[in-house]
Amino acid sequence: MEKAIGYLGDAYSAHHLLGTLNTTLLTDDPVIANAIQNRNFEVLQKIWHQLKGFAPVFCQDELVAEIARTEGLCKQINSNQEQATALSASELLQASLQALQLEAAAQILQEAATTKPPTP
Repeated sequence: MEKAIGYLGDAYSAHHLLGTLNTTLLTDDPVIANAIQNRNFEVLQKIWHQLKGFAPVFCQDELVAEIARTEGLCKQINSNQEQATALSASELLQASLQALQLEAAAQILQEAATTKPPTP
C-alpha cells in the first residue's frame, strides 16, 4: 500500500483503487480462463492492456513487466509456436493475478478490521 499511496497521493485514493483492482481481478479471472481455453488472443490482449493501468500502482516491477510482455505476445500470433508461447505466458500471468487478488482482498479485510465504523 505504501507504493500505492505514494503513487496516488493519499490513503483514501489508494484504498478505493485497491477495491477496484480486487473487483476487476475477480471479474476478469473467469474471462481470462475462458479466453485461454478458447485461444482468444484478442480478449487476452485487451485484458492485459487494461491491467497495465493498475499494475504500476500496486505491483512489483517484475509483475508489471510480465503483464507488458504477455500483452505483447498476445498481439503478434503468426505461428503455432507463438500461440503456444502466448497461452503459456497467459496461464502463468493468470496465476500471478490470482495471487494478487488474494493479497488485495486480504489488505481490504485488514483495513476494514482496523477502521472504526462511523458513529450515527
